[in-house]
Amino acid sequence: PLVAMTYYNLVFRAGELRFARSLAEAGVAGAIVPDLPLEESASWEREAAAAGVDATLLAAPVTPDDRLRQVAERSRGFVYAVSVMGITGARDRLAASAAVLARRLKDVTDRPVVIGFGISTPEQAVEACREADGVVVASALIRRLLDGGGPDEAAAFVHSLREALDRG
Repeated sequence: PLVAMTYYNLVFRAGELRFARSLAEAGVAGAIVPDLPLEESASWEREAAAAGVDATLLAAPVTPDDRLRQVAERSRGFVYAVSVMGITGARDRLAASAAVLARRLKDVTDRPVVIGFGISTPEQAVEACREADGVVVASALIRRLLDGGGPDEAAAFVHSLREALDRG
């Protein structure tokens, strides 16, 4: 399934229901809106659900246990585990906090847990999936495109991730 990640200003500008419907019409199954806090996301969650789009919520390494449960209960599709505090981007190694957060989430939900932020290599993806059910790899893919790689290079990188995960 395709999952889009975008900032709330685009959702807000289009209107939550209209934006969610446009995702569904484009074949997108889920959406991650990382800058929309839990306290303000109920309306977006409702409109996304009405359009048939899973609103995936994020949990960070410092998320308290009670809030972690709320994130897990309200997230649809999967729960996005942010591997490390800070900004997104490729990193040399997977933060130890990623595995800890994945285990904490698995203690409070049966939904799949997907780790993102800083996963840059097939080896890191495999390491993350020792505790998680999947990974988000965005910055490393975008970096290849920004450095001049085209669709074939992007596809080869994604294929290398898939092969490594399949080998485990």
